[in-house]
Amino acid sequence: MEPLSFQQYILSLDIASLPRVLKVCSGVYFQGSVYEMGGRECCLSTGDLVKITGLRLQKITCEDPETGQATELPLNFTGHFQPSRDKLSYMSLKKLARSRPAGLQDMPFTFASAVDLTVDGQFIPKGQPISLLSVARHEGQEFANCTTTGQNGQRSFCLPFSFQGQFCECSGQPSYTLSQVLESGALRGQRLKCSALGRHSLLLCPVYEVQAIMHMRKEVVKIPSTLEVDVEDVTEESQHIHFIKPLMLSEVLGLEGAFPMQAEILEGPENLPIFENDWIPRLQKGQKIQIHGKCCAWRILASSSKGRRGSRHFLLSSTYQGKFRRRPREFPTVFDLTTSLGMGKCLRVVVTKDCESTEEDLPSLSMGDRLEVLHLAKTQVRRQAEHKSINVLLCSRNSGEDEESEELMLPLHLEGGFVEEVSDSRRYSLPEIVEQLQLPCEVKVTTKDSSLANDVLGSFSALRLEARITEPFLVTSLCEAPSVSFQIPPQWLDMALFFTEEPAPPQTPLTDRSKVEELTESFYYHLLKLMPSNEAPPPRPPKRKEFRDKAGTQLPGAKEVTEKPKPLPPLSKSKCIPEESVPPSSKPRNARSRPIVRSSPNEYSLHHTGSQMAPKPTKPFKEARDANVSEDSDHDYEVIDEDLIKTIDKMQKAVLHY
Repeated sequence: MEPLSFQQYILSLDIASLPRVLKVCSGVYFQGSVYEMGGRECCLSTGDLVKITGLRLQKITCEDPETGQATELPLNFTGHFQPSRDKLSYMSLKKLARSRPAGLQDMPFTFASAVDLTVDGQFIPKGQPISLLSVARHEGQEFANCTTTGQNGQRSFCLPFSFQGQFCECSGQPSYTLSQVLESGALRGQRLKCSALGRHSLLLCPVYEVQAIMHMRKEVVKIPSTLEVDVEDVTEESQHIHFIKPLMLSEVLGLEGAFPMQAEILEGPENLPIFENDWIPRLQKGQKIQIHGKCCAWRILASSSKGRRGSRHFLLSSTYQGKFRRRPREFPTVFDLTTSLGMGKCLRVVVTKDCESTEEDLPSLSMGDRLEVLHLAKTQVRRQAEHKSINVLLCSRNSGEDEESEELMLPLHLEGGFVEEVSDSRRYSLPEIVEQLQLPCEVKVTTKDSSLANDVLGSFSALRLEARITEPFLVTSLCEAPSVSFQIPPQWLDMALFFTEEPAPPQTPLTDRSKVEELTESFYYHLLKLMPSNEAPPPRPPKRKEFRDKAGTQLPGAKEVTEKPKPLPPLSKSKCIPEESVPPSSKPRNARSRPIVRSSPNEYSLHHTGSQMAPKPTKPFKEARDANVSEDSDHDYEVIDEDLIKTIDKMQKAVLHY
C-alpha cells in the first residue's frame, strides 16, 4: 500500500474496520506547545506506530469543487445526500459493497461494470446489470455469487471481492443521511448532491479528532485529522505487536477486579531504599513481577531500645503472630506524663531522681516518690514579682501506707525521671495491644512468630510501639518465585511498569515475607514527618540568670538577679592626683606598705567620697583576679574582661596625651 496523507487516509477509512495500525512515513512537528494544543499530540516521528481506536467528529465543511466555496454544516444537519451520476464508479467490487450504508446486509442489489468483462469464458458487456445474490468464502477469500441476464439468457458466475474494475450501482438513486455518509469511507470521498444546499455537486470535508494508542503513552493520544503527515496501513503485519501502556504502581491501586496480573518494571524506584531487605534491590528495570492483589492489613511502627548500633526501626504487620508483654514506660518530664491522659485508665509512676522545681510556689519531688496522675489544671505562680497563670499536672503523692495521699501541682516543664508501675503479666497479640492498650507503649517479645525464619524482634530487651499506620500495600512476588510474597507500599515506593499479555499462573498458597520490615533510618524520620500530629509542643521553662564569682566561675544554686550592675564612673582629665588631696578616711589601712603610682594600664580604679573622686591604689587587674580576697577587705576590686581593659587602656592614653 502506497503512503497516503493522514487526512486522505482518515477520509477513506471504514470505521467498522477499527482498530487499524498505521506507520508514520514522514515525521512532522506541529508548531505550538502541547499545552496550547489542549492535550492533543503535536509530535510524530518517522517510524512511529499509531493504533487508531476511534474517531470523534469535530466539524463538517461542504465545498463546491467548481468554485472552491466552502460552507460549514451543523453537526445535526438533517438534509439527505445522493451520489452524483457522473461519479459512481468504484475500483473494486469490495469498495462498491462497502459504499452502501447497509453493506452486504441489504442483498440482493444490482450493479454494472463501466468496461467489458470476461469471467470464466463468459463475456459481459459494459452497462449490463449484474445482481449480487450472496457472499461465499473459500480459502480465506470472499466471493460474490452473481447472476446476469443477456442475449443468451440468465447466467451465474462468481466474482472475487478483490476483482479490479470500474463498478457502479445501477439501481434507483438512494438517499443517505449525513451520519450514513460519514460512516461510509467510499461515500465520504465522492461528489454528492443535496437539495437543501442547491443543485450543484458538493464534497464533504469532515475534520476528526483521531483517538489512538502509541508506545509508552499512558493516556489515549488525540491527533487532529488535518495533521500533515504521511502514513501507511500496516495492520496485517502488526498483529504480534503489543502497544505498551505504562502505569505507575500507585495507579494500580485504583484498578478493580484485575488481579492477579503479571507486569514488567520499566523504571525502578527513584527514591532511596525504605526497607532493609533483599527484595527491594531486585525491583529494577526488566524485572517481571506478579501482583496478587491489595493487602488490607495495617502496620505498627516500632523502635528498639538503644544498643551499640543505636535504635532500629520496624514496621510490624497486623498478621504478625508473636506475643508481647508490657514493659514500664519511662517519662523524662511531667509534660510526657500528660500523654497518658484521656484514655480513662489510671497511671501510676515512681520518681527515679530528685526533681527541684524552679517555681517557688510549686513543690519539688524526691527519688522514690509514688505518684498517681490525675488531670490537667491551671494555677498562679510568681515570677519576678509578677503573677502568671501556667498549666500544671495534678497528681496524688502517696508517702506511705499509713499516711494520707497528698495532691501536688507539677509544672509541665519540670524535668526529672518517672517510671510506670506495671503489674500486668498478661501476654498480648498485636491486635490486642491496639485494641486494649494506648500507643505509644513499651513491650517485649515473649513468643516469636514461628512462621518467620528469623524473627529479630525477640532479640531486643524492649520495643516501643509508636503508632498505627493504615497505608495500602500491594501483595507482590517475583515471577521466578511466585509463592514467596512481599508487600509494597506504592505511596512510599512508586515505580513505572506495564502489564504483559502473559496469563497469570494459578494461585498457590503464599509465604508472607513482609510481617516484619526493618526501616532505614532516613525513611524512619521521613515517615515521622508524614504522620499527623496534634500534640502541642512542650512548655518552655522560665529563664534563669547565672551568677559568677570574681574568678569567672559559675556559682552553684545561684538565684535569679534583677538588679542591673552599676556603670563605671567617668575618667578624670587630670594626669595624676597628689597623695595629699586624698582624704585620710579614704586611704587604705595598709597604704604605707604600697607605693603610690600614677595611673597606668590595668591599674585604674575609682572610689567615690561625697562629690569628689580620688584614685585608689590597687594591684594590677590580673593579680586582683588571681588573689583570694577576704570578705573584710576594703579593696573594691572589679572583674573586667579583656576587651574592656583594652578600651580603658586606649582612653588612659588619650587622657595622658591631652
